[in-house]
Amino acid sequence: MVIYADVLLIINFIVSYFLLLAAAVVSGYTYSRKRIIISAVSGAVSCLYIFAPFETGLLDLAVKLLSLALCSFIAFGVKNKKKFFIQTLVYILLNALLTGIIAAVSLKSSAVYHNNMFFYLDVNPVLLVVISAFIYVILVLTELIADKVSAHKCFKMDIVFKNFQLQNMSAFYDSGFRVKDIVSNKDVIIVSYVKLEKFLPEEVRDSIEKFIMQKYDEVKCMFVPVIFNTLTGEGMLPSMKAEYVRINGKITDNILVAFTASELSENVDAIFGMSLRRRL
Repeated sequence: MVIYADVLLIINFIVSYFLLLAAAVVSGYTYSRKRIIISAVSGAVSCLYIFAPFETGLLDLAVKLLSLALCSFIAFGVKNKKKFFIQTLVYILLNALLTGIIAAVSLKSSAVYHNNMFFYLDVNPVLLVVISAFIYVILVLTELIADKVSAHKCFKMDIVFKNFQLQNMSAFYDSGFRVKDIVSNKDVIIVSYVKLEKFLPEEVRDSIEKFIMQKYDEVKCMFVPVIFNTLTGEGMLPSMKAEYVRINGKITDNILVAFTASELSENVDAIFGMSLRRRL
């Protein structure tokens, strides 16, 4: 089979991109779409190894495993060793699963080729791009439908901070919620201070009240100001970085928790939006 480098790169970029997204979702940790795209590019470039003039089984395996580990590092970073190990392991297992499927298909078709978890389809590049665009549209529509179905549902949420926790909260998902930290681009969860103040440490509680009253010079805790803009006006909320958040049993991190003095609605302790929902 004649292998064209441009088709090879496109196919492996698409494969790497979706496998990295799947690894992020399965492992339940936060991810950056930009980093995943960069990582997918790295994964696609690494597939050019199949043109190497030598072939040894152990070396091929070592190169592929190092390539997958590098892709995982680029996509997710190393915030701690356990998370990096889990994300990398999930990514490797997903690659192995797809390799098995492609290997089975290749027995039935000469248009499909695989080598050490790299893939090649003997198809027209234009047709490949059209099919990829079609699949992307289907995925976007599916995601929108899923958001509409799950919108306005309540979730069980636990928030773990460095020195205290907020447990058994009732969290409301709103697909129209778009609040993010404009500096770090972190996702934000807004919680009702009125409902949860009795569960907060005294120093945190006092600092939130001083912040809300705009007595910033008396605030003792280190808050990240979250700026919001709504139809009723704009303002700034005090927020703290959570160690991690558990929503319906699934864990994610890199979240800012902002406290509002207003009640969100009856029986609702917190609210979050689509960006965080996609991680679950």
